[in-house]
Amino acid sequence: MLKRGRVVTIVLALVGITVYLLAVFPTRSYLIQRSQVNGTVSQVKSMENSNQALQGKINSMNSPSEIESIARSQYGLVKPGEKAYVVLPPSSPTSSTTIPGAGSG
Repeated sequence: MLKRGRVVTIVLALVGITVYLLAVFPTRSYLIQRSQVNGTVSQVKSMENSNQALQGKINSMNSPSEIESIARSQYGLVKPGEKAYVVLPPSSPTSSTTIPGAGSG
């Protein structure tokens, strides 16, 4: 009779351990996956915000005035009939205008 009680105790312990393992590991996996989903959702929201900002920039750059502004400032283009002038930086002083030792004596 004592052996039967031990067997029942061992079987109940094994059943309890099995139930515990079957409950813990799926729950742990669920929590990890839920955390990953939350991280992915935040990345998607960030990308959507970025896409909206870029779409706004695309829309503004498609206006004729913006295209003209870029063409003039970045590429130096002019409209037909206009004259383009380039202002050069001042030239560096040459050796003929600089006299070594001038002013020391």
